[in-house]
Amino acid sequence: MVFLATPTGKLRESQGGRCKLGLFFGTWAKAINTGSRIMAARISGSVGSYESGAKNSTLDIRTVQNLLTEAARKLRDPAVDPNGIDGKISRTASRSGTVKAINYFQVKQVRMSSADGRIDVNGGTWKKLVQVAGSAATQPSPPVAGLVTLTVKHGGKIPTKTKFAADTPATVDSMYESTFSLSGALTGTFRGSIYPDDMTVKGRVIDGRYPLHIGFHKGGNKTRQQAKDLIVKTKDIRAGLLVNARNSVPVQSDHSSKTSSQGINVHNGGNSARYSDGCLTIRPSDWPRFIQLFLDGYPNITDWHTVGNNTGKKIGTLVIEA
Repeated sequence: MVFLATPTGKLRESQGGRCKLGLFFGTWAKAINTGSRIMAARISGSVGSYESGAKNSTLDIRTVQNLLTEAARKLRDPAVDPNGIDGKISRTASRSGTVKAINYFQVKQVRMSSADGRIDVNGGTWKKLVQVAGSAATQPSPPVAGLVTLTVKHGGKIPTKTKFAADTPATVDSMYESTFSLSGALTGTFRGSIYPDDMTVKGRVIDGRYPLHIGFHKGGNKTRQQAKDLIVKTKDIRAGLLVNARNSVPVQSDHSSKTSSQGINVHNGGNSARYSDGCLTIRPSDWPRFIQLFLDGYPNITDWHTVGNNTGKKIGTLVIEA
């Protein structure tokens, strides 16, 4: 939704309708003037010290850093300045200029008796920061430039908690036997699995190369997801990766007639089961870090629907190999 500034300084919707100010979608705040287009500061999750449990997506960190920088200027108080807008927070709070600035702001401006070093969506510190900073322009992370390769190496290992037709012992003491490595426009290494829970019914994708798309897991026939849904989730319809844009791929299965599958995604697994009918799964402890790379890299919701509702654009290639 776009809001335009009128000559009187008031806001109106660019396509008509009643002007909407203040909070909307539950996570948006002050209007931000960027010329003729007015945007709004928002964070999708908490920002602050890792010790406090903050989620700390790159985009959200940059937003908070930008607002703190503007607040420091308006308050003429350098202690509020995070000393940079880089989208990063040190794992050690005492080494983070952003966490120090948050703590100071909470004590001096929010009047907290004891700072917790964390800014929550629509929390007291967030509201006060937006109030003080005013219409400070956010600086979102630039979209990913270039293609991504997700290489999955399974080494022929058999994970635990996998049902086979014949007695097949696990060869690794984990449900997640494979290494998932990102290269190209995004980088990172994670643990995951290529196996469904039950190989007697479902199958695992055969080694090879496949188109990789962004999209929403379990969203194939569901309502079109919105920008507010570009957050880390672990259940229901959620952002994930789609293999061959949900189209058919060859699989290996103990079921003799099972030679292909559709709707294969890359999504989070669980702690007691992978909850996979053939999808590739990421170890639950690695999932937030994994999917956040794509949420930050592709912040435009339109990119998540280019092929169809909840099926987004091709971002690279999935490679499965021993």
